[in-house]
Amino acid sequence: MKTIKAENLISGKELNVSELTAELVRIPSCSETSGRERMMAERVHKLLITHGIESELVEVQPRRFNVMGTIRGTGGGRSLMLCGHLDTVPAYDMKDHLSGEIRDGRLHGRGSCDMKGPLAAMVCALIDIKNSEERLRGDLIFAGVIDEEEMGKGIEYIANNGPFVDGAVVGEPTGMRLALGHKGLEWIKIDVFGKKVHGGKMENGINAIAMAGLLVQKLHNEYTKVLNGRIHPVLGSPTINVGRIYGGDQPSTVPGICTLEVDRRWVPEETLDQVYKELEDVFDSIRKEEPRFKATARGYYPISELLPHKPFCTELNEPIASDSYRILKRLGVKDPGPTFFPAWTDAGALAGFTEAKCIVVGPGELELAHTSDESVDCSELELARSFYRELAMEYCK
Repeated sequence: MKTIKAENLISGKELNVSELTAELVRIPSCSETSGRERMMAERVHKLLITHGIESELVEVQPRRFNVMGTIRGTGGGRSLMLCGHLDTVPAYDMKDHLSGEIRDGRLHGRGSCDMKGPLAAMVCALIDIKNSEERLRGDLIFAGVIDEEEMGKGIEYIANNGPFVDGAVVGEPTGMRLALGHKGLEWIKIDVFGKKVHGGKMENGINAIAMAGLLVQKLHNEYTKVLNGRIHPVLGSPTINVGRIYGGDQPSTVPGICTLEVDRRWVPEETLDQVYKELEDVFDSIRKEEPRFKATARGYYPISELLPHKPFCTELNEPIASDSYRILKRLGVKDPGPTFFPAWTDAGALAGFTEAKCIVVGPGELELAHTSDESVDCSELELARSFYRELAMEYCK
């Protein structure tokens, strides 16, 4: 195991991106951590300040801070935001999740690819630019945001309050491929109602779990086919997944309510109102076959608590996308894309509620994120550093 002393990271102008990632991995920043992301925010803020970069801790929620770093341009150029989240998911079943161990060219630990590795690459890119003689015309912004793994309050704050930029890169793990967008995300709770009675008189009741079974079958066998017929040229088809189901009190009682928790991914050609209207249409179709069926659908979070998780897709001819594609090719990425990101990211809030043109590019493989095997290739961290630096120099000129 390679151990890195924190003071070594700021002793000179040149940071080692793998060593910085290892240090950040060792800083706990999940929902179970006292202070949540605060230690991460303070460390990144100190790094930026130490290297002469303007930085501010912005309190989004009590004692929870976004880190906002800025290299101000000379004027007249496009502004760019490099954005990543400070938090991680909990350790779950990952052993030595705070190790930051570098082994066989890979760096291990929770957050190594999701997304302390991308964050470290962004910080190093800013420092590289600050230490160079290159002067950007447009502003270069670094945003380290809170709460992405939960409700996204960090990016929501920026979407509502700025800074507002022309283009943004969110550094989720894409294997350094250019992702032009992703589907929207809506979590939905569906309550299916029955009539509760004692199991000895079940003929007088309505079994809500049995009614919910009709809905699951209808969604799986019929509605999915409808969604599969809507094919976005980049993002693919919308989806629906019943991820959780629960109901009833105990075996000898006919359940009076059963709840389904559903993940619905939607594409730009759809609307959120349409998502709910089509569920009501499914309910109506079941009632034609089973008049006793009764159900209601509602958002997992109240509208007042969370911005809608909209889909987005940036055109390849937009400068943020075309510049990125050209730079990735120049850096030797064998398959630079374009592609789409299969999960929702903070880019959705920036693209959906500001004028920013957004992409998703970062080191690491998404399938390793949140798992007991989370790690990132150290060579990809170096590649990401070069990409973020070169993109800023071209886009902000």
